[in-house]
Amino acid sequence: MIKTLIKRTILTLLISTILGYLLLVAAYAIPTPRIRDNVRNSIGQYEGVTTNPEWSQGYKYTMLDDYTDATFILANAIYPAAEDDSNPFLNAAIVPHHDYKGVNNDAVMELTDYEGESFIFNYVRYWHGYLVPLKPLLFLMSLNSVRILNFLFELIMIAVIMQLAVCKTGNMRLGIALTGALAVLNPVSCAMNFQYAAVMNVTLLALLTVLLFGDRIDVKKDAPIFFLLVGIIVVYVDFLTYPIVSFLMPLLTYMILRKKELLTSAKEGILAVITYLAFWGVGYVGMWGLKWVVGTVFSGGKENALAEGLEQVIYRSGNGEVHYGFFETVLANFRMLFIVPVLMVLMIAIIAAVVVAIKNRRRIKVNAAVVSTLLFAGLIPFVWYFGAREHSMDHAYFTFRNLAGTMMAVVLAILETIIPIEN
Repeated sequence: MIKTLIKRTILTLLISTILGYLLLVAAYAIPTPRIRDNVRNSIGQYEGVTTNPEWSQGYKYTMLDDYTDATFILANAIYPAAEDDSNPFLNAAIVPHHDYKGVNNDAVMELTDYEGESFIFNYVRYWHGYLVPLKPLLFLMSLNSVRILNFLFELIMIAVIMQLAVCKTGNMRLGIALTGALAVLNPVSCAMNFQYAAVMNVTLLALLTVLLFGDRIDVKKDAPIFFLLVGIIVVYVDFLTYPIVSFLMPLLTYMILRKKELLTSAKEGILAVITYLAFWGVGYVGMWGLKWVVGTVFSGGKENALAEGLEQVIYRSGNGEVHYGFFETVLANFRMLFIVPVLMVLMIAIIAAVVVAIKNRRRIKVNAAVVSTLLFAGLIPFVWYFGAREHSMDHAYFTFRNLAGTMMAVVLAILETIIPIEN
């Protein structure tokens, strides 16, 4: 079994690398004049605003990341211009764009005929797989239309997932836990930003897959490869925002659906969590590392993506010029949620849970295997914060979303205890 899983893991990583690269080549083969026009027609919304606007001022919980959207994502999407190298095989490997010195929002500068000095910046260390859907969509419609389409996609996905959660479990517990997690994710911001949408959409697709086919995903043979694929896909499309959510929310859903097999004891449950996390991590780290190889090889060695990638890993883990403490980092992420509206809803939820617990007090029986496994899984975001302290501190305005997994785990553990329903 182990040898088979290792072979499948290696093969999956190799196939994913080849397929991922070829899909990017295809995206870069799309002519850009129409893409540039469709982005130019809507680029005004990025002009004259701060790089991180808040759709409810004063609350970083509502902060957007227009900086990344306009400086990298859209700048990459409109490349190449007429005067640039249009070789899709090279561009897919090194992902270049025009970088304007001394300013941000490079796509705005380029499409509004800004006359400042620029140079070609190759953003090699990430896959930039978001370009695979984004470039064709921008070829077909305006930038603003794509944003609305993303909102509608996420809305429909959430509605279907909630319906399936009730149908598959026969109760509201999973749906309530997913609602709590989504409240932390803040779907409004995720719908408005391409930067935030990547992990959100992968997570929603993974949840849909688990809810539709969870009974067919064998816990020993198939589940490890499934989470491996989730890790591969999320690192393919994401910069480094809140990726652990793509693992934890589908994992918790899968474990609830397969409770009789995975949660027979605390030992078995925790071992399953560790196993699936390891495969997700191999997919995430392995696919990312292979991009460094692709970038280095296809640039003919001009880009040393391997050295740059390793340097960034060391820096982002908190070993750069600035050293942040673990507890300081965790508090910074929790602080994003310490706002009156969220605390009000949380207080109402706690009161409701207490009322339900009192009502069901004679039927309450703590299932140690279930509760301990769920709470153990809920600790995973803190492991991420420890391992990526610098990144999680500097970008707490979006890395706080990793806590959606913790929220879901805690809510599930409480509901599994205070609402004893035999499945």
